[in-house]
Amino acid sequence: MLRAALRRFASDPRDALLHVHNLKGELESYWVFSVDEDLRVLFRWEGENVFLVNIGTHDQVY
Repeated sequence: MLRAALRRFASDPRDALLHVHNLKGELESYWVFSVDEDLRVLFRWEGENVFLVNIGTHDQVY
């Protein structure tokens, strides 16, 4: 599942199936997308580049 989600993200970082959204508060400079119900990928944009920061469960990432 993770590999498929990463491929989908690489193909289209705004794919609606990934539920991509920006965060608020202390994590406001980060974005996240969903792999499944609980697994998340935390990332940040730098210009047109994306840097993956953390991969884990909802509780681990937030």
